[in-house]
Amino acid sequence: MLFAFTFANAQEAIITGYVDSPCPSVVGRTVEIYVDGTVDFTSDAGWNLVRQSNGGGYTTNISLASLGTVSDAFVYVTNDSATLANEFGITVTASNTVVSSAINDNGDDAFQIIDGLAAIIDRFGEDGVDGTGMAWEHVDTYYYRVDGTPANGGAFNAIQFTFGAQDLLDGTGLCNSGAALSTLVPFGTYSTTASTTPTITIAGSVASLDYFEGNGPSAEDTFSVSGINLTQDITVAAPTNFEVSLTSGAGFGSSVMLTQSGGTVNTTTVYIRLAAGLTSNTYNGDITASSTGATNQTLAVSGVVSPAVPQFTVSGGTPAAMNYVFGAGPSNEDSIFVEGLFLTSNITVTAPANFEVSLTSGSGFASSVSLVPSSGTVASTEVFIRLAAGLAINSYAGDITVSSSPAADQMVALNGNVFGAPTNSLVIIGVYDGPNTGGVPKGVELYALADIADLSLYGISSVANGGGSSAGTIGFTFPADALTAGQSIFVSTEATEFTNFFGFAPNYTTGVLNINGDDSVELYENGVIIDTFGDVNADGTGTAWEYLDGWAYRVSNTGPDGTFVIGNWTFSGINQLEGATTNALCTVPYPLGTYVNTLGTNNFNAIDGLVMYPNPVSGNNLYFTSTNNGEINVQIFDILGKEVVKANVVNNQVNVSGLNAGVYVVKVTEAGKTATRKLVVK
Repeated sequence: MLFAFTFANAQEAIITGYVDSPCPSVVGRTVEIYVDGTVDFTSDAGWNLVRQSNGGGYTTNISLASLGTVSDAFVYVTNDSATLANEFGITVTASNTVVSSAINDNGDDAFQIIDGLAAIIDRFGEDGVDGTGMAWEHVDTYYYRVDGTPANGGAFNAIQFTFGAQDLLDGTGLCNSGAALSTLVPFGTYSTTASTTPTITIAGSVASLDYFEGNGPSAEDTFSVSGINLTQDITVAAPTNFEVSLTSGAGFGSSVMLTQSGGTVNTTTVYIRLAAGLTSNTYNGDITASSTGATNQTLAVSGVVSPAVPQFTVSGGTPAAMNYVFGAGPSNEDSIFVEGLFLTSNITVTAPANFEVSLTSGSGFASSVSLVPSSGTVASTEVFIRLAAGLAINSYAGDITVSSSPAADQMVALNGNVFGAPTNSLVIIGVYDGPNTGGVPKGVELYALADIADLSLYGISSVANGGGSSAGTIGFTFPADALTAGQSIFVSTEATEFTNFFGFAPNYTTGVLNINGDDSVELYENGVIIDTFGDVNADGTGTAWEYLDGWAYRVSNTGPDGTFVIGNWTFSGINQLEGATTNALCTVPYPLGTYVNTLGTNNFNAIDGLVMYPNPVSGNNLYFTSTNNGEINVQIFDILGKEVVKANVVNNQVNVSGLNAGVYVVKVTEAGKTATRKLVVK
C-alpha cells in the first residue's frame, strides 16, 4: 500500500487522533479532527461524529454543527474541556470544541464522521468489530494518524494510524501529578504532507506467558507490526527465553522477518511464547521491531515458569445454604470443583459433621470422597455436597477440608438449617400495581392466619416474567416482629406514593417487590414456599391473572397455596387503577380489609409447639409433633362438618390416604388442650 495521496478533493474532516484519558473519572477523553480546506458543519442536516461501542455498529451521534464553518484547523470532541485545555494547552472555544459525554471510548470503540447527507467521510475502526485484541485496540493509550493520510471514506486500515503502547498513559498526566499528556500524545501535529521517514508501529499487548516447569512452551499470545516508508524489511526479535513466529503452533524462533513491499509492511500478526526447557523463575524482556532508518519499536513481555510441585485448586465459590424441613432430609445439593497437578497422593474431600459429599448427584453420599490422580493429574471434578438427613431442628455449619499431601489443605465454608415444619400461618391476600408515576405503589398484602411470634421465619420473593421459581433464594426476609391472628401487613417498594395512594404507610418496604402486573410472588416459611401468587413459569401478560395497573385479591377462606390456584383469586382487570391518584378515586378500588378466613389456623398455638405438616398434603401421611410429646388425638372434618378421620397419632403420623382433594378442618387434642387448623388435600 503506497501513501502517494493527492488532495484534489480537499474540503474534508479527518479523524487524526484519540486519547483514552488516564485522568480520574476518565475526564479528558478526546477525539481530534483536522479540517483540510473549509467545511460548514451545519450544511444539509448537519455533520456528526458517530461512535461505535463494542462492535455494535455506528449508532451514537454527536453533532458537530456547533463548530460552524472551519478552515484548515484542528477541532476537538471531548468529555471535559477543562482537562483538554490543561493537558494540551489548547485554548478551548465554542468554535473549536464540542463537549459530549458520548465520546467515552473504552479503548475498543470506533468513530466515523458523516456529513449532513449521511455519507461516510472518514472512519477509525472496523464496522461491527469490537477492538479488543485487534491491531487498533487503544486501551489507556492513544492513536494518531500518519501524516499525509487523507480521509478514508470508511475504508479503514490500522496502518493509517500509529498507536501508543497499551496502558502507556496509566498514572500519567497533570491530573495524576505527572507530566502533561501533551508530552506523550502528539495532538496538533498531523500534516497533510506525507512523511518520508521510515516508521514502524507495534500494536497490542502481551499477557504474562506461563507454564509449569517441564511442561513448556507456554500458550501463545499475539501482537501486530506494521511499517511505512521503509527501505528495508522489518526484523522482529524476541528477548532471551521467548520466541516468535508468523504461524500459530509452528515456526518459532528468536526472530522473524516481515518483508516490505513498496516501502510498506501491512499490519501483520506475530505470535509469541515463552520457550520450553526453562527452570522455575520469572522472565522479562522487550520485543524489538527494527528496520534501517526507522526508530526501533519495543513491546514489553513477561512470563513465569512455576515449579511442578503437588498442587490442587478448589473452585465454584461458596455453596449456598443447604436446608430442609425437619423429617424431610437430606437437603438440596450444591457443589464445588476440584482439580490437581503433579500429585503424589489422592485428593481427599472430607465433609464436616452433619454434611456429606459424593461424586455423583443423588447418590453415593458419605463423609468423604477420594479423587485418584492419573499420572499426577486430577481433571476438574464436581463434588456434590448436602446436609445429611435425620438431623434435629437447628442451624449447622462447618468447613469442607480438601487435602492431598504435601500440598496445603484448603477449606470451604458450609452452612445449613433444619427448620421446623411450616405452620402456614401467613398468606398472600393481595398484589397491586399502582397507577402513580413509576407504576407505584407496588407490592403485596399478607394476612396472619394465627399468632406469629417471630416473623423473621418468613420471607418473600418475586419472579419476573415467568422466570421460574426463586427456589430457595429469598429476596426479602422479614424482621423478628410479632403478628396477631387476623392482622394484615403491607409490603411495598416505597413508602411515599403508597401512603399517598392508600392513606396509611406500608409496614415494610423492599425493592424485591418491584412487580409489574405480569410477575409472580412466592412466600416462604422456614425456607419452604408456602404460598404463591401467579404462575412462576409464565409471563402474566395476556393471561387471566394479569394485574397491570390493577390488583389481584384472594378469595376469603382460601390459601395458602404452595402452587398457584387461580380460582382462589379475584381480579380488578388491567388498567382499572389508571386515572386516579388515590385508591378511593379508582374505578375499581383495591378491596382493603375484605379478606376473612374462618378456617384459619385458629388456636393452633394452644398446644405448646404443635406442628402439623405437610400442608397442603399430597401423600399418604400427615405428621404431628409437639413440645409435650404426649398422646395426640386427631379428628378431621370435611367442609360440611362431617368427621372423615379419627385416629391417634402413631410415630408422629396419621394416614390420610382415604381423603379426597379438598379443604378440611383438623381438630387436635393433647393433654386436655384442643387446637384446630385448616388442611388442604391435593
